[in-house]
Amino acid sequence: MNYQIAEKVALITGAAGNGLGRADALALAEEGVKIAIVDIQSSEETVSLAEAKGVKAKGYVCDISNTSQVNEVVSQIEKDLGAVEILVNNASILSTVGMFAEIDPKKFNRDIEVNLIGTVNVTRAVWPKMLQNKWGRIICISSFAGTHGGAGQTSYSTTKAGVIGFAKSLALEGARFNITSNIVSPGVMKSEAAQKFIRGDMLDRMLKKAAMRRLGEVEELANVIAFLCSKQASYLTGQVIEVDGGAGLFTF
Repeated sequence: MNYQIAEKVALITGAAGNGLGRADALALAEEGVKIAIVDIQSSEETVSLAEAKGVKAKGYVCDISNTSQVNEVVSQIEKDLGAVEILVNNASILSTVGMFAEIDPKKFNRDIEVNLIGTVNVTRAVWPKMLQNKWGRIICISSFAGTHGGAGQTSYSTTKAGVIGFAKSLALEGARFNITSNIVSPGVMKSEAAQKFIRGDMLDRMLKKAAMRRLGEVEELANVIAFLCSKQASYLTGQVIEVDGGAGLFTF
């Protein structure tokens, strides 16, 4: 299917590593989209993989919780590639796992600074040009923890629930400017983050909750994101799309 987004400029946060963000970037590169990777670490490998698909791609090192850094990077992207038309707010961290009473408040706050405030910072920086050009696609990555909560993940769940409210509000404000804003909520995927924090008995329990009884492939999530950026999805906005193998269904 021709998504009719070739030559658009996409900014994807948190796409340096071999995880969801990289898969998102490569899925959009397949559609001929120019790729800007914003990550706290070097994204040379992702950039090379995107360029191999025949598109322009550049990486930018930035802490998205730092407003001034974000503004500088977005200005540079506009000079290098053009105004950002597609934004995938993928970057997030999970600073700590544990019961709420035991969590270090500084780590709790750091999750909020990156996952929620960082998402707001990047969106704020690209929003004016989207309004001006009367076109934009915003996809915020939430989580099963954001829609259903998670014991031992209060900070992460809080930020991912906040992202949903933020993206839905943007959908309302952007609708008359041809800007769509949607949320993709993945279940347990085959990603670096999942391998780091979810294993053993926890992984077994989560797999049993999913109707499909397997981990999701990062490409399965990325394909949904590419569709949400397409012309074909132009009437779809303010939605939470759960890509979780049926984890939200009643299973037994």
